[in-house]
Amino acid sequence: GPGDADDVAFLETAIDWLAASGCADAKRVYATGLSGGGRMTSWLGCVASDRFAAIAPVVGLRAGNPLASDKTRPDPATCTPKHPMPVIAFAGDADGTNPVQGGGAGYWQYTMEAAEARWAALNGCTAGPLRRDLAANLYERLHTRCRAQAEVAAHILRGGGHVWTADNDAMWRFFARFSR
Repeated sequence: GPGDADDVAFLETAIDWLAASGCADAKRVYATGLSGGGRMTSWLGCVASDRFAAIAPVVGLRAGNPLASDKTRPDPATCTPKHPMPVIAFAGDADGTNPVQGGGAGYWQYTMEAAEARWAALNGCTAGPLRRDLAANLYERLHTRCRAQAEVAAHILRGGGHVWTADNDAMWRFFARFSR
């Protein structure tokens, strides 16, 4: 409402200041966050794709708000990035706060797979999801053959809860492939 902070404008100003100060490369800015920070990261992908080269939500992947007429699907009108957005998301299949299978709080509702599919559609991906085991307790769903190579990957930790489920090295390898 009136007087609320504009988090996106704040982050864009911070990026500009850091780049002007020589502390950041404005073409290689990435976002990650846990839970509410993961949802914010997803939102940045939706509304600031000209500023962020890739995103990595952790237990928080969204692709817009739930559709009013069908809460099991993302509302396409609420996530309209200007550019393809590479996404690597991390979650645990035992997260009761932001469940990968959907449900939960009103802001959550649709499944993580629905969010992945929406990002894949936004990025024009034509292959996937390919599912493969990365380790005994970890699997990946991957959408490829996307515009601007903007893949959509989800790493799901079996038994993982509402915690930092991200593999930081995998996240950095993903981020390092992209610039704006």
